[in-house]
Amino acid sequence: MSSPFAVRSCSLFLAAALAALGAPGCAEILDAEHSDASLAIASGDAALILAAVNYPGTTFTVLDAAAGLDSRAAQNIVDHRNGADGVTPSADDNLFGDVAELDAIAYVGDVAFEKLLAFAQAHPAPAAESVEGVLFLGWESESVVWGVGHATVEELDVGAALESRAASNLVTARPFTSVTQMGPVAYVGAVALGALRAYADVWWAQMHDAAGAPALAGTFDGVAFDEATAHVALDVANGATQAELVAHGMYSTGASHVVAARPYATLAAVAAVDGVGTATMNALHAYAASGDWAPAPPAGYVLTTEELAGMVQLLKEGMWEDEGFIHDVADLAAWDEALIQTIMTALEAQMDLLAAPMAGTSWTDYDAAHDAVVNTAGAPKGRTRNEGWAYLESIGVAH
Repeated sequence: MSSPFAVRSCSLFLAAALAALGAPGCAEILDAEHSDASLAIASGDAALILAAVNYPGTTFTVLDAAAGLDSRAAQNIVDHRNGADGVTPSADDNLFGDVAELDAIAYVGDVAFEKLLAFAQAHPAPAAESVEGVLFLGWESESVVWGVGHATVEELDVGAALESRAASNLVTARPFTSVTQMGPVAYVGAVALGALRAYADVWWAQMHDAAGAPALAGTFDGVAFDEATAHVALDVANGATQAELVAHGMYSTGASHVVAARPYATLAAVAAVDGVGTATMNALHAYAASGDWAPAPPAGYVLTTEELAGMVQLLKEGMWEDEGFIHDVADLAAWDEALIQTIMTALEAQMDLLAAPMAGTSWTDYDAAHDAVVNTAGAPKGRTRNEGWAYLESIGVAH
């Protein structure tokens, strides 16, 4: 079992002054020794952690920036889980069966488990569901709910290989928030549920674009929405007043139905509302494409200057304490101590610059604000790793 003091000493050594970047033993301690997590972590906490690291949406960026792991630990966890093809979900995924298997990953020790638990508690992975004897993992359930909400009857019938009556009934009965809600639908039994589960990986790929954001595009009640228009249209459906909808060409009856059935997660859910048809969706499309929609900031959590500074400070500290990242910077700087310090100072300044406009902005809650700050102010770290000197030179660092 590794010493937590040894791990902390390595982190503080790197963060304090970078006085001896090539000191022997530090990386070896972190690499070779691990915590006895399988003995020390309560079963409920272990389940949360395993669900988080096995969830396909927990990418390297999530583990590195949001969970705050050492970049080497984050990469090693993802490499193990994704299997030889480097893709998840796929047939060769190597999911973690217990915390001992996770504990055996290089650079995963006491500190990593503490951070993983905190992350998993704040952002639990989607829960699994068992419906009529068919088990859906959390990501499968999430994908099927999304897929059935977007699919045409033809896609469900032919693509997902459902019986035509089951496909038609699912489209008629949507929207759904869980697979469990699909179970009572006529002609949706164990066979149909198994077919839906088998198609989950297709919907997972469709659900995520290159940036990892949910895809919303599709044809609804005969009206085709591209991705950009679909995102605006969903905002309009959730935020416009009845008067605004009518002023932009929607019949009063359709507008009242749209407003009454909020909130919506997809345009398929809007189209499924009783009383909403082609005319209403055409008007929604026209409003979204007009450029007239300017939603008010969501009420809720206001990000103060002090709170923003605290979030950014934690990102800076995490960057300094990430031994893998420090090693990457040292390689870029040819292990020149002064140049390493210059790079890190420039990255801190860039974090401040990117974060500054976020002071005073409104968010639905603290978590939404925090995630936005991580994605915005944490970008310099990822860009340095991915682009190297091309990025550093763009922010004024010379070599």
